[in-house]
Amino acid sequence: MNDAIYFKWLQRQNRFRNPENIISRPVDCLIAKTEASEIEKYLYQLELQKISYTYPSHIHYPKAFLKMKEPPLFIEYIGSPIWNQTELFSIVGSRKLHPLTAAWIHSEFSDFLLESNSVTVSGGARGVDQAAHLAALKTQKPTIVVLPSGLNQIYPMDLVDLRQEILFCNGVFISEFELNQKVHKSFFYLRNRLIAALGKSCLVAQAGKKSGTLLTVHHALEMGRPILTLPAHPLMLDFSGNVQLAKDGAIIVYDKQDLLDFWQAESWSGPVCNI
Repeated sequence: MNDAIYFKWLQRQNRFRNPENIISRPVDCLIAKTEASEIEKYLYQLELQKISYTYPSHIHYPKAFLKMKEPPLFIEYIGSPIWNQTELFSIVGSRKLHPLTAAWIHSEFSDFLLESNSVTVSGGARGVDQAAHLAALKTQKPTIVVLPSGLNQIYPMDLVDLRQEILFCNGVFISEFELNQKVHKSFFYLRNRLIAALGKSCLVAQAGKKSGTLLTVHHALEMGRPILTLPAHPLMLDFSGNVQLAKDGAIIVYDKQDLLDFWQAESWSGPVCNI
């Protein structure tokens, strides 16, 4: 039995939990032959569809995940495993994209990507997420899309239209879910923790007070990631989450220069992650 079979088996057994923080295969682990055979067939199916996979003991496993409380046990992806090669910047926000937010991402965030060495991480959702991915494509930079569904069930559907362009720019689609798994409400929570873990910081472009975006902020804070936010008028309900983050001490950024100043001040020019 190899490590890939073990970690896929463990993922199925634990239903995406890893409470014992397992990152290597125990020498005395035994798996029923029928279960091992099913997993071998599944891994072969991934290979036939040219889908890559990784797990905690694998060379391409994101090093940032190893510092999580419960590192994901098995990850599937299409594209380039760029996460251990460069610095990643998470950006999240509302699905109801305000025109001012769209304009800011198109200009200021795009210019930041153009002048920095960062790679965008987001969740592919309509609104801020897709605007961030498009900003990366505009600058011909890679972008990482973390899905709340399997790679054969890309959600939302209009994200499929960006797939080839993202892959052409050395981007990647990544999922913790099995190939044909459809989206489920509970999966967004799991997806958001991966977005928070991958980014060295997390920018909230737009969020209401009860936005699911703030769940990503919660994960990011648990992992010690700096939180950045755009300023907003206190009477604009679409940005009430931004206002609250600013009150709570998040770093306020106005333009691409603020982003660049923050990025350079963090001095992340060395190895991506020292384990």
